[in-house]
Amino acid sequence: MEKELIGQNIWDYYHQVRRDRGYSMGDVAISNPYLTTSQLSRFESGQNMLSIDRFLAAVSGLNMTTCEFFALRDNQPSYYQRFSQKMMLAVMAKDILALKAMLKPNAKMKLDKLYNLIVKAAILDVNGEKLTTSCEKAFLGTYLLLLPHWTVFDVNLFSACLDILDKTEVYALGQDMLASNSLATLLSQNAEAVKKALLNLYLFFITRQYVSWAVHIQDLLEQLLTEWDMAEKISLHIAKNFLVYQQEKTPEMLAEIQGDFAILERFEVAGMAKRFRRIFDQLNQD
Repeated sequence: MEKELIGQNIWDYYHQVRRDRGYSMGDVAISNPYLTTSQLSRFESGQNMLSIDRFLAAVSGLNMTTCEFFALRDNQPSYYQRFSQKMMLAVMAKDILALKAMLKPNAKMKLDKLYNLIVKAAILDVNGEKLTTSCEKAFLGTYLLLLPHWTVFDVNLFSACLDILDKTEVYALGQDMLASNSLATLLSQNAEAVKKALLNLYLFFITRQYVSWAVHIQDLLEQLLTEWDMAEKISLHIAKNFLVYQQEKTPEMLAEIQGDFAILERFEVAGMAKRFRRIFDQLNQD
């Protein structure tokens, strides 16, 4: 399990391992009479630590030894990391068949359903094919709405699946994420994921013409981005120009945006240039 992905807190790490292995809190609690789902929930949210004996029981409930549990933290990439790398390569190659091969048909486990949604969101982004069912959309919305606390996985999931959700759901969930007590912890553990999610949220609101919501996210990003966040600052600059163009549509602003694209292409940032051109084309169609 990659440290950067799961953070340093033992409760976040346990939460991620449990989900990666497909166990619910109820599954773990059933395995030991001294554990309850309430105790596990408070532990995973960082509210209360487990006693040593209960912690050992919680690890055993994942069908792991304590040594395996901690060795996984240091030495083994998570399933999510391997999954993301495989999906990214398929997206870069625009290999729809490879992406569809990653889907698990008739998925029953919660985690498999969530991974299917991430893949379907990627397919939608690559070629516009809508594979998500109404039941899957409802499942995703309910899952995110009922989160006891946000983890890096949840932030990445939300960020990847914005186009699957209704815009009112995106706004409500975005507000929930920003108001979450977990946000400060997430920023300290994996600020990159949070900033990326906020940029995607910002672009989502711009393309849906929710100006006030977009401006709120813009203000937050300007507070969070540092001098080291060069890629994010470039993205924010271009997105801000999109927002201005959407309201004014002047030849001068169009020329500035085209100049932004030219600079990206000159410095061989082709992937970013293509993505922003696609978003800009969408703005002009609406």
